Amino acid sequence: MTKNRLYAELFPRGATTVPELRKAAKIWAKRNALISPQELEGLLIACITDPRPMVKCMGGILLDYLPLQRKSLNPFLYEKWLDHVTGWGEIDAICYGHVTAEEMLADFTNWKRLLQTLSQSENINKRRAAMVFLTKPVKHSQDLRLSKLAFSLIDTQKQETSILITKAISWVLRNLTKNHRHQVVSYLDSNKDLLPKIAIRETLNKLRTGRKSGV
Repeated sequence: MTKNRLYAELFPRGATTVPELRKAAKIWAKRNALISPQELEGLLIACITDPRPMVKCMGGILLDYLPLQRKSLNPFLYEKWLDHVTGWGEIDAICYGHVTAEEMLADFTNWKRLLQTLSQSENINKRRAAMVFLTKPVKHSQDLRLSKLAFSLIDTQKQETSILITKAISWVLRNLTKNHRHQVVSYLDSNKDLLPKIAIRETLNKLRTGRKSGV
């Protein structure tokens, strides 16, 4: 398939919103369900390294619609891809919600090593990504390996002041409340003078009301 034809199918004329891209990606993935993991990797590289935000976003969308191939990808590919993303929108498009708790636990040694590496990176986008990867898995799993890793990543970054990080910390803590409520309460109490105020406020609201705003 030529690059021009590929882009025409994935980015139909007039498609300018994420729902429109999702519709195109779903159709394309169904037609190309037998694509190899290697071919998908090449396509993802092309999307994520493209300077246009919507093309980067398509990389994340394709991860959703080709789960069998996604499971075969080396987790450390994400570290390379994150060299080409900036800001919460691009980070979250690539890192949020695609990798399930089951997938992460099936290759936990590598995922743990990757997320620890990202959390200590000089690149703030990678540091946010480390926590974004865990937001959905900790919400959907009671496995203590995931919660322990989440708290350790928060420990690494809890004194950062950038909203890119403080909001990610809040996000992880709030999602941890579903399956690890007692751990969250204890962690907040032990770290009340160290955690970002926004993370404490939103997580306490979540514990009390089920919402981050407390309304």
